[in-house]
Amino acid sequence: MEKKLIFNNICSKELGIVVVEGPPEVLAQEEYEEISVEGRNGTLIENKGTFPNVEKSFILTTIDLDQDIDLMIEKIKIWLFNTKDNKLLYAIPNRYNIVKKVIIEEDIKTTFEEYGDFKIKFLCEPFYYNLLEKDITITEKETKVYNKGDFKSSPKIVIYGTGDIKVTINNTAIQVNNVEDRVLLDSKLFLCLDKDNNSKSIDMIGNFPTLDVGENTITWTGNITKLEISPRIIYR
Repeated sequence: MEKKLIFNNICSKELGIVVVEGPPEVLAQEEYEEISVEGRNGTLIENKGTFPNVEKSFILTTIDLDQDIDLMIEKIKIWLFNTKDNKLLYAIPNRYNIVKKVIIEEDIKTTFEEYGDFKIKFLCEPFYYNLLEKDITITEKETKVYNKGDFKSSPKIVIYGTGDIKVTINNTAIQVNNVEDRVLLDSKLFLCLDKDNNSKSIDMIGNFPTLDVGENTITWTGNITKLEISPRIIYR
């Protein structure tokens, strides 16, 4: 079965480019340290709780061997570097990586003229996201939200309300004072923004909320009308 490479919201086949060789399926691996202890066989393993970036390399070629190579290269440069959407989809339906950097380590024109293909590498966040994930709107003061992923996730939450408000997810509470209309909490980027996208961190008390794997109980106090949550569920 032919595997599609989609990046920047464009499928490579739309540019007349196909995958000759794609990356193996790489699972997110937690970083660790091996510690030698005198008098003990083997080593102690200390998990660091962090995950390194994932590299995904591709060998690509063109469908039309008679096309203008210079024109093809211009299309490739626009596709890879005029980035408006940094999602990378390949092999797994509806699962994508977020690309942090695109790397071309060779002269595309020279390698294509000599070998008929060229190589590119995407440096990605270590996890997969679900392309079909939908935002969740909550209007009840106590609601259950489920994280069906493999890890704790860092949601984006828009809280609609006024005054001093507090949202609690499981046992973690965050309070934002002097809210006008709405406030945005981005637990991935550590941002607290008001309705005009100005920082409101000075009015924030507590830690940015996360969603545990499994069931999460969300409650609130204060004059809140609703929450809009982008869960950002992540998968190995």
